[in-house]
Amino acid sequence: MKEKYFSTFQLFLLAFFAALIVVAKIALHLPLQLSGHSGIFWMAIIIVSSRVVPKPGAASLVGLTSGIMAAFLGLGDLGALNTLLSYSMAGVGADLALILLRDPENYFCAALAGVFGHMAKFMVKWIFGMIAGAPAGFVALGLAKALAGYILFGALGGFLGALTLRALRRAGFFTYLMEKK
Repeated sequence: MKEKYFSTFQLFLLAFFAALIVVAKIALHLPLQLSGHSGIFWMAIIIVSSRVVPKPGAASLVGLTSGIMAAFLGLGDLGALNTLLSYSMAGVGADLALILLRDPENYFCAALAGVFGHMAKFMVKWIFGMIAGAPAGFVALGLAKALAGYILFGALGGFLGALTLRALRRAGFFTYLMEKK
């Protein structure tokens, strides 16, 4: 009999993290008025989920699932397709970075994975802006500030994710997970 890639318990955990991303988007608002500031929450949750379920594709599945939930709830500023793709690509970008970097508990690796994930989300928004016909001068004018915000907040989110993972390790959470297998 073929073994499943994700167990039912792991899928439940990933769905929980996806729901947590949507709740964070709805409930946690920072009055910063800067592009990408919600990446502090998003990328932290995605980094934590990638270690709680330590399999390639876990962060991508969290991104996709949260994208489906967010699109269903009408979140996002450019429509359901943009919401679905931007949430999904945040997970895919973090997953690809973590496949190369391997250690989401390392502050530098987690921050870099946060930047990659958040930049993937930024690229989706930028591509949709170009497809929608935003004037190139307008896009270029706001691009540098938005890009800096996405990099900064993605790195901070990744760093926060690594801090959370280290706290979970000290609390014995991963020992508990090993017992659940």
